[in-house]
Amino acid sequence: MIKHIALFKFKAFESEAEKEMYYERLRKAFDGLDKKVPEIKFLQIGFDELQSEASFDFVVNVVLENIDCLPAYANHPEHLKAASVVREMMVDRKVIDYSF
Repeated sequence: MIKHIALFKFKAFESEAEKEMYYERLRKAFDGLDKKVPEIKFLQIGFDELQSEASFDFVVNVVLENIDCLPAYANHPEHLKAASVVREMMVDRKVIDYSF
């Protein structure tokens, strides 16, 4: 199994309301993605709660069967749609893919 974790840092939001609207768009973008992309065995997203200087704002935690599934997942049209929402506010990204 492969664990794919992606962390995202977003631009500053103009207001708390703007941030909440965007976060809701992200929830909707990723909702059911594990049912639409056959390579996904497990999907979890989350939003940072500490908001420290070291924190990233958003995480995508995915489990895939093996490393060969990663390109199919990454290029799947439904994943690309969700990723386009992330890119709207993204200023930084970190990724790790590891076997477990």
